[in-house]
Amino acid sequence: MKYKISKAFKKQVTKIRDPKVLSKVRKTIEQIDSATSLADIQNLEPLKGFPHYYRIRFDYRYRIGIYCDSDIVEILVVGSREGFYKGFP
Repeated sequence: MKYKISKAFKKQVTKIRDPKVLSKVRKTIEQIDSATSLADIQNLEPLKGFPHYYRIRFDYRYRIGIYCDSDIVEILVVGSREGFYKGFP
């Protein structure tokens, strides 16, 4: 699948200091790139009440928020579980 990364996502990633979490973010993006459909992405769940918005749980504390319409995935935000659902979508 094709993907785009938002400016907000890039800014939020720079604030993450843990190298293990950054490695997991990289692996998740690679997984999105190699996927042929949304079903190929692990730990992906749709957000209730928001069509085309999904979250990916890649760590016990962190989530990635994406928007998928047709064949393009837009990676919007990354954040800890505590604040993720307050600002997304």
